[in-house]
Amino acid sequence: MAMIKDALSAVPAKPALIIAPLLAVLVLSLYYRDQYHKCVDIRQARAALNAILLAPDSPALFRLADFTDFAWTKVRIVASVVPDTISETCPLDWNWADGERERLLASGRLTAMMFGQQGQIVRYLELRGDEVEFRQVEGNLTPESAVFNLARKSGNAGGVTLTLKK
Repeated sequence: MAMIKDALSAVPAKPALIIAPLLAVLVLSLYYRDQYHKCVDIRQARAALNAILLAPDSPALFRLADFTDFAWTKVRIVASVVPDTISETCPLDWNWADGERERLLASGRLTAMMFGQQGQIVRYLELRGDEVEFRQVEGNLTPESAVFNLARKSGNAGGVTLTLKK
């Protein structure tokens, strides 16, 4: 019994002094865990899309719906994202490495794909516009209409150009 009394006497008189910091740490850790997983998922989705599009044997016709593994009813592709527009900014290089996103943004070579369903954005994906270039894409596209002709860029530039199939 004396051990319990000694242990309790070491606890501050106001439990809030211990509970408040613990709650703050718990809330922040949950937030950053979710943020980390979302950012890593975005990075992996970008890598998977690039792998498909930039592969030497990639098909001449690319259906965006065949790539996605989530439900969506429309996609908007913005070929040159400008600062202060919608984004999924990820801390600590969880999405883009070493300021690459900021350099692409400043040079106008950041492309965004916003997938929506029932008025909500269900996925936001950013691509390097110099590797994957979209042409003749305006407005929202449905899964059925998001079909692109894929052509390799000539010269040393590398990358592909996707033109909306009419």
